[in-house]
Amino acid sequence: MQKIFDFHFHLLFKHYIADPKLKLDFSKNFNTTGVAKVLNDLVGGSFDSQSSPAQVKESQLYLGVVSLSSIEYAFAERILHICDKDFSFVLPINDRIFNRIKSHQTTYWQDFLELVDQHQKSFDKLSKEPYNIQFLKRKDFKGKGIHEIEALLTKGNKRRFTLAIEGGHNLSDVPAGNEECILSAYPHHQMKTLQEMDDVDFMAINLCHLSDIPEQRLGGFAQGVNKLSQIAFRSDHFLPTVGLGLTEIGKKLIRQCLLHPSRSVLIDVKHMSLYTRLEYYRFKDQLADEAPMVDRLPILSSHTGFTFTSIDDYLNRQTYRADVSETVAGKTVTIAPENRKIGRTNDKLNKGLYANPWTINLFDEEIIEIMASGGMMGISLDQRILGASNPAFDSIRDKYYEKEQVSYHEFKKLYKEGKLPGEEGFFDTLNLIPSKEERHVMLLCLHIVHAVKLGYEKLPWLEESSPWDHICIGSDFDGLINPINGFEDVTKLGDLSSSLQKYLPLADKYHLFFHSVKALKYHENGTVDQQFLEEVIDKFLFSNGLRFTARFLSNWSDEALEKVNKANTTTTVG
Repeated sequence: MQKIFDFHFHLLFKHYIADPKLKLDFSKNFNTTGVAKVLNDLVGGSFDSQSSPAQVKESQLYLGVVSLSSIEYAFAERILHICDKDFSFVLPINDRIFNRIKSHQTTYWQDFLELVDQHQKSFDKLSKEPYNIQFLKRKDFKGKGIHEIEALLTKGNKRRFTLAIEGGHNLSDVPAGNEECILSAYPHHQMKTLQEMDDVDFMAINLCHLSDIPEQRLGGFAQGVNKLSQIAFRSDHFLPTVGLGLTEIGKKLIRQCLLHPSRSVLIDVKHMSLYTRLEYYRFKDQLADEAPMVDRLPILSSHTGFTFTSIDDYLNRQTYRADVSETVAGKTVTIAPENRKIGRTNDKLNKGLYANPWTINLFDEEIIEIMASGGMMGISLDQRILGASNPAFDSIRDKYYEKEQVSYHEFKKLYKEGKLPGEEGFFDTLNLIPSKEERHVMLLCLHIVHAVKLGYEKLPWLEESSPWDHICIGSDFDGLINPINGFEDVTKLGDLSSSLQKYLPLADKYHLFFHSVKALKYHENGTVDQQFLEEVIDKFLFSNGLRFTARFLSNWSDEALEKVNKANTTTTVG
């Protein structure tokens, strides 16, 4: 049986927002029925459970990172409003949770502590049959070496998960979405509180999430909610309007996360704006000069897709169309990036495969930056992030993709002036007709192949190390996503191994970049080296996650650093 690691999923989120009678009944799923089911299908199936305890116990998921996140004001503002009619009443959700956020009667910090309390109360029940879930803490592995930890993590039939925090908003201790301009100025104090909790241990935090948090801005965020998603949730807060990189309180939080002497928390760059990500890479290097221990902390993006282009090409060649508008709130900028074909199939009617070129996804230089740091990229199973658009004829694309909004200040600095954070200019760098399900798997495989070929092309690799060591699944199940066809929930992940066996060689063949490099190994007669294929599939599905989790539980020890086999090279991102 192929065990699975998932770098980013939500175990109890939908139980938390559910009608109270479902809250701690782990034998049941959050399922829509009747009108709610019809509307759920309309928005891509994001409401039904995808990784509940009941589903996890039936799956091959044995290791992973459970993400906790309180609900943002933007999600509570307008739920399922269609043609100006409110249909939210059809959903089996706990109105109290959403209404108290909408009416500014709670803080994100208070709600996050409620989420933590929910998980703590669940530990004992989930640790027993039929769930057999153990939540991991560094203190339980103190003094143990990497190999010993890996052996313990694979022993028996336990499912072992670590915790992460999705969004710095969770640390805000002022009324959520308040209109009195009351600011949360000390999120690093809340982080210190979490780092010193005895019963929970967090691996990572996303500095930003999907919406603007005016009362606590830590850094710029990238638009992630598209037109279809805004049928389910509608708010102007989903659109970036202000900001230029990391704020001072954002930097204070990063310092608290990375410099804690015994419980460092990694920064997950997913959801940051492009400019903010670039500034973070530079700021982390500055912290490493100040405190060498930071150098061994990896960079991660837990549930991402790729743009399939370099920052240099994107900005210098201007492969986008920008529109600057004057509004009451100031200048707004929308960017329509060019559609980017990344591969093809042999389907004569619908053969082209395209990326999602929004800047929420990683550029080529960033993939290299993460690999060189010994980091990890979880590839999302959200069809929108991977690039799927029109379910009928996805090959029929206009020149430009759907528009995204970016902060005017970041647009002016990065797009128009061509300045990286702290820099004056840029570095000079760098026989099948598929069904709907197969098209989405091909998109996943093209993302895998792109990262691997890029890694081979741009970095030197020590013996027994390769780009294959830095990618894994980051499904984002139960994160209100539209999962790729054929893998609608965690119980289907066991089928990924056979799909990757079939489609990775095709993706290696049809991938449209780095033609002199191959992601897989081949025999002299041109056939795929099956043993190598099976080894790298296991890395992607499980063993990379096993190694990364063991490094975390060893508290990023020197031994863990040696295991990384970090390339001795200068990275290409500022």
